[in-house]
Amino acid sequence: MKTETIRQKKIADQIKKYLSQLIDRRLKDPRKGFITLTHVKISGDLRIATVYYTCLGDEEQRKNSHEALESAKNFLRNELSPLLKMRFTPDLRFFYDESLEYSEHINELIKKIHQSDKEKEQ
Repeated sequence: MKTETIRQKKIADQIKKYLSQLIDRRLKDPRKGFITLTHVKISGDLRIATVYYTCLGDEEQRKNSHEALESAKNFLRNELSPLLKMRFTPDLRFFYDESLEYSEHINELIKKIHQSDKEKEQ
């Protein structure tokens, strides 16, 4: 596995910053809900930006947020283009970031273990 170059990291950080602002301020789709970008990875050739996000709500809201992002993909890319000042604006690919839910699940398991240990001591 190749590590990200400094340039890739800088561009990914810029994309995350600008996309967050665009989604918050310019995206008027009522399906979007409350979206938070967690991470952006950019391919070695700088042509594809993989954007990871989370959103508040249940499974239905997650689905609606994803649909809103997918339908606004070209709009966001066009808005991003003059901000990045690159020869090519990367294609955007959106994926729901499940790592936060996974970490919450692990924390709950740890709490249960500690609770059962305390009950055994008594």
